[in-house]
Amino acid sequence: MTIETGRNATQSTSASSPKSDWRTVLGQYPTGITILTSIDQAGGPVGMIVGTFNSVSVDPPLVGFFAQRTSTTFPHIERSGRFRASVLGAGHESLCRDFFASPVRDRFTGDIWDYDEHGIPRLKDAVAWFDATIHSILPAGDHVMALGEVSNLGLGPRTGGMPLLFLNGGYGSFTIPRMEFNLDDLGGRLRHATVLGDAVEQLATDLGVECSLSTVVRDEVVVLTAADARSPHVGMCFPFAAPMAPAFAAWCTPDLRHTWVENARHLIGRVDTELIEDTLALVRENGYSISFGHTMSEHFDAVVSSAHHDRAVLAPLWEALTTEYAGYRRHPEPAEHATLIQVPVFGDDRCVALELVVSGFGPRTPRNRFREIVAGSLHCSARLTAMIGGSAPQDYAPSLP
Repeated sequence: MTIETGRNATQSTSASSPKSDWRTVLGQYPTGITILTSIDQAGGPVGMIVGTFNSVSVDPPLVGFFAQRTSTTFPHIERSGRFRASVLGAGHESLCRDFFASPVRDRFTGDIWDYDEHGIPRLKDAVAWFDATIHSILPAGDHVMALGEVSNLGLGPRTGGMPLLFLNGGYGSFTIPRMEFNLDDLGGRLRHATVLGDAVEQLATDLGVECSLSTVVRDEVVVLTAADARSPHVGMCFPFAAPMAPAFAAWCTPDLRHTWVENARHLIGRVDTELIEDTLALVRENGYSISFGHTMSEHFDAVVSSAHHDRAVLAPLWEALTTEYAGYRRHPEPAEHATLIQVPVFGDDRCVALELVVSGFGPRTPRNRFREIVAGSLHCSARLTAMIGGSAPQDYAPSLP
């Protein structure tokens, strides 16, 4: 390994431990995720997840991976003398997490595995797969390097699909999935916004707040209408990226939720998946989402005016929102934090078609006043859902603070 020194070298991280430096620096390098499977002495399936699977040679056809010396699964692979490699795709993040967290006996349940004549499983819808026999095993520090000679290989049903990657401690895909653009659907939502305008304006008048309706188009949130027709935000758009617009993400298709997460990863370089899941769970529990503090009021104009979604403008806002969500999770008192609420308006597919955004009140609003705003907003959103012929999910049960 060569370490560059002198004027062109980047800043050293010598204040931390060598192991920490190693993980931090290599964390900037994306790696693919593969499940390696074999059998134990009793013939039962075993498996391990690696981020080190690589091609090694064409003639003979060799692949390789690295396993920790402390691995409890690798000895089974070595003893068996053969393994199968299932390369994971962008849609396999949940499967990967479940596989890693499950006891060995529960990892191969369900009808997602295909078994060879030796009883070794591989994932049926893997992006690519390889069957190999052990060619050689070499020492490599605190790991061993295993080379396998490939006897068979192939592509899964998702030919051309994006791989699942590991970067900066989180999972992601190589590119942001672009949602199919449906002009008729957008036109329908625009017509809905026009029809619903009077009800939104009435809510703003009754509660003395500001209201608007927005929707998601591809991977952007677009403001369709506002109670004040002169609002400069109507027609503006901003990235559909976590943690913004969580009410959409809480009740949407898996593909759209994946886009929401991946947009955030591409915007700020990482995502806190545990925080995101906690946030969505809280949104579903409450039946609406909130935004916090002064962050939105201070930065929103810069966001919507950033026509090209300049990372220098957007990244600080997303960083601040993430920090404030974390603070809210520690002390979940909505009236203490909220500067706006976002309430779902459901379509006929029980997913969020529109989002009712209610603002014009500050943090530390008196609890009774905040409860009045939430109650009025929830009542209005239910009315809007009915007006467009939509239906809320069966488990949608909003609660008042």
